[in-house]
Amino acid sequence: MRYLIMIMALVFALPMYADSNEADRYVREAEYYQKKAESYRREAQYYLNKSEGYEREAAYYSKKGKADIARSYRRRAKNAMGSYETQIRYASRADDQAADYLKRAARALER
Repeated sequence: MRYLIMIMALVFALPMYADSNEADRYVREAEYYQKKAESYRREAQYYLNKSEGYEREAAYYSKKGKADIARSYRRRAKNAMGSYETQIRYASRADDQAADYLKRAARALER
């Protein structure tokens, strides 16, 4: 009788333990993607600052009458803004993945 109770306890406890491990794994994945999103945002800020600097340079050279150099800086500013938008898109995707993993963790704990 004692062995039957122990076996039943193991049978019922094992799935709870597995669900907890599964939830922990999902939480770790969510943390990974949150860190990744923060990294993308930092890089996006870098490109935004770079674009602003290029715009200032373009304005300076336009004022000096050097249109070719100003045009080059405007092109660089445009490219930097494109990189900024790309990084923001990546950050948004990473945020969505983190939210998805948190939902999975919650569902695993509900079981």
